[in-house]
Amino acid sequence: MKLLRRAAPPLRFVGLILLLAGTFAYAKFQGGRVSWTVFYMLLPFLLYGILLFVYPLRDIGFRRELERRELPFGGSAQAEITLTRRFPFPLLYVSVKEETKEGDPARNPVLLFLWGFRRRKKWSYRTGPLGRGEHALEGVTVEVSDFFGWMKKSVFLPSRETVLVLPKVLGIRHLPTVASDGRGAAAAASSAVMDPAAASGIREYEPGDRVSRIHWSAFARTGDLYTKEFEDRRSQDLFLILDGRPSETFEAQVSLAASLLKLSAENRAVAGFVTLGPAGAAFPLVEGLEGHHDVLRHLARFHPAEEGGSIPHEGRSLIGTARTMIVVTGRISAGWVERLLGESPGVRSGLLYSVLAPGERPDGEALAAAKKASAQGLDVRFVTERDFETAQTEGRAS
Repeated sequence: MKLLRRAAPPLRFVGLILLLAGTFAYAKFQGGRVSWTVFYMLLPFLLYGILLFVYPLRDIGFRRELERRELPFGGSAQAEITLTRRFPFPLLYVSVKEETKEGDPARNPVLLFLWGFRRRKKWSYRTGPLGRGEHALEGVTVEVSDFFGWMKKSVFLPSRETVLVLPKVLGIRHLPTVASDGRGAAAAASSAVMDPAAASGIREYEPGDRVSRIHWSAFARTGDLYTKEFEDRRSQDLFLILDGRPSETFEAQVSLAASLLKLSAENRAVAGFVTLGPAGAAFPLVEGLEGHHDVLRHLARFHPAEEGGSIPHEGRSLIGTARTMIVVTGRISAGWVERLLGESPGVRSGLLYSVLAPGERPDGEALAAAKKASAQGLDVRFVTERDFETAQTEGRAS
């Protein structure tokens, strides 16, 4: 296909030469006003097509300016393209197409215009809503044509840039709770941050600090506001794990994980996060909105793989010391649950979200795996994306 595309302009050029020679021979040997009129009518169009073949499209310069290189989920990329050239050859029908990595022609912005003798042309466009991932803009293809399409030629002007679209984050209002020991694993994890017995010092008050963390004794002595600092235990107590295996609900799983981490960051909590699979990564401390944003960038580039159920090497030591974890996955099986628990022997309790498609119900294999996980201390809940906003569960294994 590429060879045929490259050979098309020379073949068209040969066709124009033969048409020019044929009309001239017809007028020369036939004679008469009609035959010469046909020749002179076709001559300007034929000569323009020949000159267009000779004109170097590589003379065209190209520059792209992106409004933003990082977008929220569903955002639209906006860019301004500037085409320049040194020689003002008259170009008639010109089309410019932005080439993307996905290669979906329906999504590639296209502009058709009459260039004329101008040396510069600017074009601004905005894409439709973009999904999670790294969208690559490879360059633009400029195609020119004569009046009747007898001569067409194109050139690809490379300029690779990427637009990163972050995963969808939902408005979950409460962190999930896990029923395990007397007060619940979630309560234990929360107390690792909020328990006054774990306070390790005080610092000056900063706008946004919780009122419950103000050290009133120090305020009574000095008249200045101070905030309690607590020992950083959550990094050892609570971990969020995202399964990296292919699944029909993979995008919903990523969204749920991102939403839980955002809520944790907004609550000024510290959490650990691990993604499973060859492209997986481990984040020992996800603290604050900046730490959450680093995780979002990783999740934007995270793609499922058949080996996505394995824990990355750097994450095994972290998960092995976790006492409570939240696992986000798709359909579950007894074998996968057994392998996951085997790689995290230190976990005493946790919560496993099995994300199902809308209207889907857990089958017998999933229920059997849920009972096996429950026996090991994992509270299994079957949810759909619709449940995330209210953080309610659609079903729970017992």
